[in-house]
Amino acid sequence: MQDTAGSSPTTGWDRRRERVSRAIERVALELFAKSSPEEVTIEQIAAAAGISNRTFFRYFASRDDILAALPTRSLARVSEIVRARPEAETVIEAFAAAGQDPDQSDDDRELVLLWGLVVHRSPDAAARALGHSTVGMAEVFQVLVAERLSIDATSTRAGALGAAIAGVVSYTCHQWVISGGRIPLGTMLAEAFDSLNDLRTTAPRG
Repeated sequence: MQDTAGSSPTTGWDRRRERVSRAIERVALELFAKSSPEEVTIEQIAAAAGISNRTFFRYFASRDDILAALPTRSLARVSEIVRARPEAETVIEAFAAAGQDPDQSDDDRELVLLWGLVVHRSPDAAARALGHSTVGMAEVFQVLVAERLSIDATSTRAGALGAAIAGVVSYTCHQWVISGGRIPLGTMLAEAFDSLNDLRTTAPRG
């Protein structure tokens, strides 16, 4: 089993570590959703996961690390998919395709919805966690846009487009969480990106 092209083979230990890490993450998010991240202790997370506090710290440095784990993985996956899309596709088409990730499992989708519920109920805690991480959706998208358009990543054009795409993704994910995930997130993202074409529509004169 390989991770991505050019990476080293995934070992049994790597797979076990990922499995345990996801189990801790899910248990913690379930606890966060019931109360709030600030009210849940490391001891409670470890007990619910059936591990020791020491084992917890082998996988996560803090509760904030748990909240930042999923968006960090998601951004890495989106980057991988966008970079692999055909050059003939537009930027919007490439990002819309990333939202339709065929490799996402039902467990992954459930975890995304659970994470979204926590963020919806405790936005300050989520903002703090992401602020302390290396995650920066607009910045990541800015680089991806620049690569696809072969423009300077520090340009206003790349920055504005990266911020616009990040805004669409943030808004759509929020709406998806509010709806309880009834409509596939990929479908909602595709519709949201398609709506950007309206920016070129001239308003009717009355």
